[in-house]
Amino acid sequence: MLKLMKLEYKKHRLSRYIKNIVICILAIFFIAALMGWGSRNEIEPMYPDYADFMSLANIFIRIVFICFSSVILSRLVIDEYKNKTIQLLFTYPLKRKKLMQAKLLIVFVFCFVSIIIATFIIDLLIFWINPHIYLVEKPVKVNDIISTVPSTIIGALMMAGVSLIPLFFGMRKKSVATTITSSLVIGFLINATISSGGETVSLYEIVAIPGVLCLLGLLIGYLAIRKVDSVDIA
Repeated sequence: MLKLMKLEYKKHRLSRYIKNIVICILAIFFIAALMGWGSRNEIEPMYPDYADFMSLANIFIRIVFICFSSVILSRLVIDEYKNKTIQLLFTYPLKRKKLMQAKLLIVFVFCFVSIIIATFIIDLLIFWINPHIYLVEKPVKVNDIISTVPSTIIGALMMAGVSLIPLFFGMRKKSVATTITSSLVIGFLINATISSGGETVSLYEIVAIPGVLCLLGLLIGYLAIRKVDSVDIA
């Protein structure tokens, strides 16, 4: 399976997206930083502590990399069905299910690893830069960052599962645009906020919602693998 994933990775030249990933991570940090910088003269700062800064940064990270994963998904799966190049792949002495499994695993791993790396880099940036420009009112401590590691890993796993949901919409019309658009909608919906008792709560913070969506994404991926032999290529 690992060899098959490597072959798919090289075939689609996915390494060229690394530059775009780095640009996205830096853009997320600078957008969040500029928003905090602009509120420095207000009575209440936008980021009283590290958690507030990362709360906004994590919203951007989730939206960006769910969408980015849909681009990879489109490249690996949707495009090949749309252009019918998948027919050639299915003539190889490999089981169709294994091929589809490798493609979806790449998307899953890409989303998971990207979110982890993005969070880690932004953590380092805020830790190094805050003492100089005071984006966060309270000093950022190493313990603050370490304490978020478990939730970051769990969150990344859930978003990796969610990143497979656009496959359902994309395969219906074999449309790249539909795949990416649906990921954008899902990204914004899962990070939407609601008011409850005078408090604003993100839907992502209601653990059952990203949890159920993650399971839904995994189910969609499982069904895509299971039914790959009967999917109409034409």
